[in-house]
Amino acid sequence: MKPSYSGFEAKKTGAFIELPPVGAYVAEIRDVRFLEADGDKQQRDVIELMIEIVEGEYKGRYMEAYNDQKERNADKAKYRGVFRLTPPVDGDEDWRKRVFEGNLWCVEQSNPGYSWDWDEKKLKGKKVGISVRKRLYNYTNNKGEVVDAETTEIGRFDTVDDVRNGKVKPMRDRDQRTNKSESNTDGQNFTDVSASNEVSVPW
Repeated sequence: MKPSYSGFEAKKTGAFIELPPVGAYVAEIRDVRFLEADGDKQQRDVIELMIEIVEGEYKGRYMEAYNDQKERNADKAKYRGVFRLTPPVDGDEDWRKRVFEGNLWCVEQSNPGYSWDWDEKKLKGKKVGISVRKRLYNYTNNKGEVVDAETTEIGRFDTVDDVRNGKVKPMRDRDQRTNKSESNTDGQNFTDVSASNEVSVPW
């Protein structure tokens, strides 16, 4: 037969590989990069961590989902196992310091002999527990309609022992839908991020 249309390209179809569901997992920090504040779009310094699950049913799922996206549309593929830490500065609210210190305490407790010394590169290769929560949001589809959607994201660090022993309490959903955002002023379920928890790889 003659070609019926131009621009044919064989692409993977079918169900997407889903991200890890809400829960707690043992993970590893696979890569680290420091994003310095530029005074414009990024107002604060950020430590960006590339995370992968290393135990259990969902071991390797973030990279698996990323590779699945690449097979479908390489230009839009994003790695979703990302967690960001925002180092507090003098004069910041106490809850910012509690969140930062609490997350790094979990890294220290999960890696005997390691102690945070303000060298973010040393976080690479460290194990840590992660709590995955649900994120609710909405978007405008190609018909101009606002549609509700949901996904999951890494919400905080926990210790590896607490994850393995089933001692991690589930996090509340993060609701980013229009006019439905929930304020977490105590910082208990707050992840200080400068963008959505997804990046292009390699860094």
